[in-house]
Amino acid sequence: MEFPIRTLDRTCLIILVVVTLICGYVSVSRAIKHKRQVEQENDLLSKRTEDLALAETSLQRLNWLLESTRSELKVLNESIPDSAKMGQFLKRLHGYMNDRGLVLVSLQPFEPVKERLYTRIPLRLVFKGPFVEVYRLLSDLETMSRTLVMEKMLISRSIIDQQCQVELTASVFER
Repeated sequence: MEFPIRTLDRTCLIILVVVTLICGYVSVSRAIKHKRQVEQENDLLSKRTEDLALAETSLQRLNWLLESTRSELKVLNESIPDSAKMGQFLKRLHGYMNDRGLVLVSLQPFEPVKERLYTRIPLRLVFKGPFVEVYRLLSDLETMSRTLVMEKMLISRSIIDQQCQVELTASVFER
């Protein structure tokens, strides 16, 4: 049985059209699949970029908090140092007294008192000068960066030279 040439041409043409459609469908479906994959990767990259920006902002905030905490800790360490640093304290006290024109009559340190978290070192100061300058010295001592607790104070005034004599018991601290 012989096929007429026309039928053979039509069959080949139909097969060619079907193969072309199948190849076109496969190519288009692969392109769509690839496009979806690229979109997913772009979405993932943009999300990671946003997450990275958020993490960077959080890191900057944490660095700022860390610096803030370090400066607070530094202030606290200056307020109550590891060692008494009595030399620095006495030098600062001497500077305050010279600035105010006061005369230090005596300075007597007492035995350190060990507390749970710190050691308290009591000092007894006796000094003379005008009342206004005594007041200013006390203000200087209260506002200095070093923690100083004034425990007992006695101010007496001399009739002869109109000077005040101050007996002050104060404590400095160390850790």
